[in-house]
Amino acid sequence: MTDVRRLTEEDESSFYALARYAFHKPQSETRDRAFASLYAHSDAWGTGNPLSSGLLGTHFVVDLAGVTYKMSGVGYVASYPEASGQGGIRTIMAQAFADMRANGETLSYLAPFSATFYRRFGYEGAFDQVTHEMAAADLPKVPRHSGAVTVVRVPFRAAIDAMAAVYGRSKETTRGGLRRADWWWLNMADHYPNREAAVAMLGDHPTGYVIYERVGDLFWVHELFYDDLESLLALTQFCAAHRTAFARFRYTTGDPESLHDLLPDPSVLTSQVRPYMMARIVDVEDFMTRYPYQVSDLAPVVFGIKDDNIPENDGRWRLAINDGQASFTRDTSGVPAITLTIQELVKVCFGVRSLRDAYNFGLIDGDPFTVASLDDAFLQRQTQLFDYF
Repeated sequence: MTDVRRLTEEDESSFYALARYAFHKPQSETRDRAFASLYAHSDAWGTGNPLSSGLLGTHFVVDLAGVTYKMSGVGYVASYPEASGQGGIRTIMAQAFADMRANGETLSYLAPFSATFYRRFGYEGAFDQVTHEMAAADLPKVPRHSGAVTVVRVPFRAAIDAMAAVYGRSKETTRGGLRRADWWWLNMADHYPNREAAVAMLGDHPTGYVIYERVGDLFWVHELFYDDLESLLALTQFCAAHRTAFARFRYTTGDPESLHDLLPDPSVLTSQVRPYMMARIVDVEDFMTRYPYQVSDLAPVVFGIKDDNIPENDGRWRLAINDGQASFTRDTSGVPAITLTIQELVKVCFGVRSLRDAYNFGLIDGDPFTVASLDDAFLQRQTQLFDYF
């Protein structure tokens, strides 16, 4: 059996070399800084001496409808070619899950190279990403605003305080998104050195921002947050003012809602939805006890949860909600009214697919009356994520 070891500061250079080789990434000053920052805020595991396989779990906090959870963002899952297929990553994942639980990290997110591969470890698609694109010639006229809000271009690092304030006020980021720490904003600046920022200001108060990139004939909006309509209109006018210099405009977002109804001619906008990041419940007891249920009372329901990777999650659990207070405890005597895998539980809890739909598609087993009565307890709108790691 392959031995897994927790990597230390002394292993950083060898892990970075592995990551660069596995993902075919050249070295650069900004990439070096971004990786060093990420490594400093992560746990790392590896096999082999010298290092042959490795994985990072970065420490984040996420917000799900006002409930915060510690989350391990898995990334840089890599092996040298000669070590691939030898079970190193599977062994590392098992140790990583145990250490995440010990660290109080209730959830884990990752960007999959293969959803099929990571479903074996209990991950499931939780976040989509939408890309909207149109020709510059088709940009609609932006409605006028009062002019009280102005937009100024600011170097990315200098704009971080203003952007963090606006981001922190947005309800869009509370659908499973990151509570961005200061170090993560700085990491973004290094990770995406070609991205630029503009901030909407009402006097000396930031009310919105846009992060964008100019790539050839493409004006690409990567992030857009605002406090109010006035700020949105000001930022949209700023972007549209580039129409003479760019042939195409693109907007990438974690919000899956359609924009077609906002346009005079919806046919000019091409929108593409693609699967983005996956999520995994690492500690089902903590997650379900503190979950933001949408009902204040619920008669006890016994769940049968199947988790092949984390035995502490596997088995029968009893959920009850009394006057807004939820309990989720081990059950040793009840018969499960609902039986599902940990992956299907992710989809239900993250608003990807309702409990009713999951039952109707044959993805879960259970009593149809219980399924119908329990369905309204879960979030009905899909979660959103605006970050990548």
